[in-house]
Amino acid sequence: MDEINSYEYKTISISPEGIRIKGDDLSGKLADLLNKRSNEFGKKKWRIISILPSLKSEGAVTKLLITFEKLVEKL
Repeated sequence: MDEINSYEYKTISISPEGIRIKGDDLSGKLADLLNKRSNEFGKKKWRIISILPSLKSEGAVTKLLITFEKLVEKL
């Protein structure tokens, strides 16, 4: 009989901390934070399946929603 894989999902929100000034480019801070959180979850066997901007300010993305997926181990 074929086994069907089961997955678990987790969605988190990331946003750089600190005061935002009009015209700030937060892409570097968001990239660093995304790398940090992705590596933390990756070590626990989670993988990114979706990244969506969830907040924009003055035309710049300031917050991301990231959805991770992990294969549920069968016992």
